[in-house]
Amino acid sequence: MASANLIKNTLPAVVQIVALRQGFMGNLSSAWTGSGTIVHPQGVILTNCHVANPRAMGMPSPPADKLAIAITERSDEPPVLTYIAEIVVQSPEMDLAVLRIASRMDGKSVHRLNLPAVPIGDSDSLELGDVMSIFGYPGIGGETVTFTSGSVSGFTQQRDVTSGRAWIKTDATIAGGNSGGTSVNNQGYLVGIPTQAAAGTGISPVDARPVVDTNQDGRVDQRDTPMSIGGFINGLRPVNMAKPLLQKAGMQFTSGSRKRSTGKSTEKSTNKSSSRSKSKSAGKTVVESERGTSPEPKKRSGRLAGLKSGERPTAKSKTKAITPTITDLVFCDRVTKDGRPVNPSAILPGGKKQIYASFEFDGMRNRTKWGQVWSVDGQKVYEDEAAWSDGPRGRKTLAVQSRKPLPDGKYHLAIYVKGAIIAEGEVTVGRPNEDADIQISGQVIDRDTNRGINDALVIVLKPGIRTSDFIKKQEREMALTSTKTKRAGRFTLPDQLPKGQAYGLVVVARGYQDMAIESALRISPQAPEKAQIHPVPMVRE
Repeated sequence: MASANLIKNTLPAVVQIVALRQGFMGNLSSAWTGSGTIVHPQGVILTNCHVANPRAMGMPSPPADKLAIAITERSDEPPVLTYIAEIVVQSPEMDLAVLRIASRMDGKSVHRLNLPAVPIGDSDSLELGDVMSIFGYPGIGGETVTFTSGSVSGFTQQRDVTSGRAWIKTDATIAGGNSGGTSVNNQGYLVGIPTQAAAGTGISPVDARPVVDTNQDGRVDQRDTPMSIGGFINGLRPVNMAKPLLQKAGMQFTSGSRKRSTGKSTEKSTNKSSSRSKSKSAGKTVVESERGTSPEPKKRSGRLAGLKSGERPTAKSKTKAITPTITDLVFCDRVTKDGRPVNPSAILPGGKKQIYASFEFDGMRNRTKWGQVWSVDGQKVYEDEAAWSDGPRGRKTLAVQSRKPLPDGKYHLAIYVKGAIIAEGEVTVGRPNEDADIQISGQVIDRDTNRGINDALVIVLKPGIRTSDFIKKQEREMALTSTKTKRAGRFTLPDQLPKGQAYGLVVVARGYQDMAIESALRISPQAPEKAQIHPVPMVRE
């Protein structure tokens, strides 16, 4: 049985990994989630490859625009989105990946983190009957961290793995969604990573299917993370198999037993000069950062060497931003005291008395007029204008609230500066009705180079309107919706298209021959809610 101290010391290092996708209006929402373990105070995280990058595993999944790290602050509360991480190294063959925290949610780069970390143990020292304590964030069973316990029940080899222990079998009940999580021994050392649904030669994995709305889009379908049915994860990857990946990420390992280093999840900052501090005792390694050096924390099993800080600026630009920008807009029904979002989603449960919108801003100037406009199902419900007073860059949280529960519906937020809208987003409150429309995205490319064409005009005609008639008359009423391509020639139509119809498509771009395709978009009644059409090639004039 795990001790209270073991649980208390391990929990702060257990994180939830949240894949964020950018919606067609620019706001971010959760696509899938998984678990991970902080294994170094400077923000190195060990997880499964299928959690960090499902596409590398051959899984049908859209790419994540950002990997957010939600920190465990209390065992009885959901984790809090605090950092953005990047993939340092991954191994689809072993289903393991190493992440590194790159910035805070407000976009500011991190330099000298001092996060609680679980020390790396020796999985080869495990024997049958050893007690295992497992932590993670299951897709089933709530939003808070989950603890289970069990014993080592066996070991399994794998043909393409040279190590004799490719899998650790355990009788612990590990719910699906704990993939990439934390498995420690009685000394609190990380010895395994919950990875698969069945460990053992000749054993078929348990039935796994989407049964929970993991991406919080209001429905359960093939875009949700499959959860185990009639069984549970019982396979752990030995941590020794992850050590080569951690070494590539910059960690080094020493022999001998060390106790864990614990502490609060905080980012240290300093105004001191970047003079190097020397270790008082011989043999200790110092970890260099962009602000100087700091002695290695005394109590941990691995130390960091040569971990690069990534392609991030090391100093603030001396040139003041001219154009204000707002990015990474997320909606949620709860924030921390310092404004960090909790469980952001494109669909929020009904019955709430407040909705929060959190975003990053840059290039702002104090005393500049700015404002916000909230509307529900097209009806304006709140508007406010004021002088900006939050400085040039950072993260800000807005809220719309009421003494009574807010009505269900689609909420739209527009943020403007000097009268011009610079950001907008939408969030649905309450479970939406069955959607009979489809959201279409695509790309316009040069036929010869396959490069995207920016600023191309994409027009979708109303059902029954022929492209030849539109070209002759060019009446606005004949078009159903239109948009212009952006970066890399990509576009998302601003209006959804009713299913069961055929639509003509007209594309116009400077320097290219106009393209008109009769009934280019044939949408069946069984089409998904979102679809990506094939690239539209255009010929130069």
